[in-house]
Formats: sequence, structure tokens, C-alpha cells
Amino acid sequence: MVNSQRPEQKSTVVVRLASADDIAHVEAIHKVVNRAYRSEGGWTTEAHLVTEERITVDELKEALVNKINPLLLAFDSETHEPLGTIQLDPAEHYPDFGDYKKEGYISTHTETVPKDQQVFLGLFSVDPAQQSRGIGRKLVEAALAHARTEMKRTQCVVYVLYMRAELIKWYNKLGFVDHGEKVNFPDSTRIVQEDTHFAVLRLPL
Repeated sequence: MVNSQRPEQKSTVVVRLASADDIAHVEAIHKVVNRAYRSEGGWTTEAHLVTEERITVDELKEALVNKINPLLLAFDSETHEPLGTIQLDPAEHYPDFGDYKKEGYISTHTETVPKDQQVFLGLFSVDPAQQSRGIGRKLVEAALAHARTEMKRTQCVVYVLYMRAELIKWYNKLGFVDHGEKVNFPDSTRIVQEDTHFAVLRLPL
């Protein structure tokens, strides 16, 4: 007897640019971002290192329609629920966090790529309840492709809290390189652990 039932189709992850239409889903997207950064168990969590929510609803609304710093969103193809976010920030508009000056630290790396050729990855989040679906990789790959083809950038930069060894290794697998650069965390009033700072990772595009 032939089974006439069609095989069950699994939902997939869809990544696209955010638009003004997504403001209707801002609350759900806001929950994803802050669960990823401020709850326990998420692989991008900073809850044990940094206080306060990662982004407010009003700030997220602005990010959804920001054309200079485009935001990409991941959605479930079946439920249309938001799964993650990633933002591209042109380096010439990125804030200067200041030189890391801890005694004994000397950076030996001299960056030669001009600022207007660099782009930063930011607001990278994946819903902790949706991990192991390859969402993070898909977000990064889509962001890198957009930076290369649409923004004409030749280098991608990401700041990662230096104590996040597993996350740094994950970026290394994607080709990002740590040249030993460090920068300050911008707001010392929000840090839980003394000497919290960022490792700087770079990737040629």
C-alpha cells in the first residue's frame, strides 16, 4: 500500500532586512533581544557581566527603520515569529570606546583598512529557546553579504567581551581573527566584573 501522505515540512529560518512594517512586531523582537543578552542560558548572554536591558523598545523602533545602520531580522518561515537580530554599523559612525590602558597591555596591531571601508556587527541576538537551528550563522552570513555587496565594505569588525571565550571561538570558526586588540567597555556603571573590556575581532570581506 502506497503512503499518500506528504512528508512533514520543517520550518526554516528566513533572514531579511528590517523595515517600518516590523514596528508592529517590536515587542516580540524586543523580548528576543533581551532574552538573548540578559537571561540565563543564551549563548550570547551577558547577564552575569552587564546590567540593564540591552535595548529599549523606543531604541529598537529607531533601529528598525535606520538606513545608515541596517538591521537584519531572522524569522521562522512557518510561525513568522522573530528568532534573532543583527545590525551593521559603518565604522565612521561607530562610537570611540577609548583605548584600553591597563598596565602591561601593549597592542602590536596596526590597522591599515580605512574607517570608511570597515563595518561593525552589533545587536547580535538569537532567541535562547531557538538555539541549535543555525540561526546565528545565518544572521552573520547574511550580514556579511549585505556589507560586502550593498555597503561596499572590505572588512568586518566585532567587539566581544573578552571573557566570552566560547563566543570568540565561534567567531574564529567563521574566519574572524583576534590580533590582540582591546577596547574599553563604554559604561563602567553597568559592569558586574572588574576590568570588563572587549576583544576586537576582524574579518576581511
